[in-house]
Amino acid sequence: MPLIKYEAVENIIEGLKLQPIKTKNVDVLSSLNMIVAEDVLSQNDIPEHNIAAQDGFAVNVYEGQSYEIVNDATELKKGQASYVMTGVKVPEGANSIVRIEEAKIIENRLYPAREPKLWKDIEKAGEDIKKGEILLKKGSFVSPYHIPLFIASGVNSVKVFELCVAIVSIGDELVPYDYDGGVRDSVAPMIMSLLPFAEKRYQLIKDDLEKIKQTILDVSKDCDLIFTVGGSSVGKKDYTKRAISEVGELLYEGVQTNVIKRGGLGIVNGKPVMALPGRVVSAAVVFNAEGLHIISRMIGSELRKYVEVELGEDIEVKHSMNSTFLFKISGNTVYPLRWGTGLYSELAKADAFGYLERNKEHKKGDRITVQLLWKGTSCTA
Repeated sequence: MPLIKYEAVENIIEGLKLQPIKTKNVDVLSSLNMIVAEDVLSQNDIPEHNIAAQDGFAVNVYEGQSYEIVNDATELKKGQASYVMTGVKVPEGANSIVRIEEAKIIENRLYPAREPKLWKDIEKAGEDIKKGEILLKKGSFVSPYHIPLFIASGVNSVKVFELCVAIVSIGDELVPYDYDGGVRDSVAPMIMSLLPFAEKRYQLIKDDLEKIKQTILDVSKDCDLIFTVGGSSVGKKDYTKRAISEVGELLYEGVQTNVIKRGGLGIVNGKPVMALPGRVVSAAVVFNAEGLHIISRMIGSELRKYVEVELGEDIEVKHSMNSTFLFKISGNTVYPLRWGTGLYSELAKADAFGYLERNKEHKKGDRITVQLLWKGTSCTA
């Protein structure tokens, strides 16, 4: 099967008939870093009542110069005041706050240092969020900053996607990532770390065609998406794509673009099987470019993010095909990092990647579009 153009890959993924992903309701704290499966709506106003934004005296503004202090009042008439603390409900009729540092008390009367302004230092009911307002759209991630928002708005549980992803590393030379001795599996942990919202099933197997076939079949029964790592090239023991084709359908073997050219895609038991190269930069870019595209289709929300930037220096592409480059972003300018498929240090520095046309000198200042690298629940800003 020949390598295909990247545009064809995009079309293939867009045309996939994907099985629905299960959803589940979880409590608010358990929803952190999950993807919401429906719009999250506020169950009440925030704040629910008019509240004081400063310590001081709630007053019912009138034209007089002093106010009668009414302790623990639930309602204020014109010319009355009652002491309140920040964040508490103000009495009915209160329409301004005289801050404590601006309040002079003589006997039982309040003398403001300046004339109170209507609604100063009062947060009105629903000023922040209205009941029924969308707090977070379907397909979005729950961040730590959504947790207090959900709690304050009366949301007790959130419906999230229950996505199961299998990561299968393949290679006679590999040992588990937490073992000493041998070549430790470093790529699968990266992929797992990029999927905090999913249940992960990890396996490490040898370069054995029948074992690869059986493993893919087994995990495809329970998981929604499978990533294989390694065995995707054209060596004697690179069995991954052959295994996919023998137990399912191989949709494409690779792409006519350097670095990502050995990433392939198949379907087994109706589940996408993404074959990632074993080299760390190649695996990361294929995951970002193609794996994220598949997940975006599954959840109905685009996770990939692109920006238009300027090249910070000249780049001459001398390779025989279009090539992928890692970039470091500074403002609106990108600078290419060292080129290679296995450069761990460069991947750790990178903010984005992009494709440059072969046999061409790209000039400093040229405008190009790059894809931001996915960080697990967001892209690099």
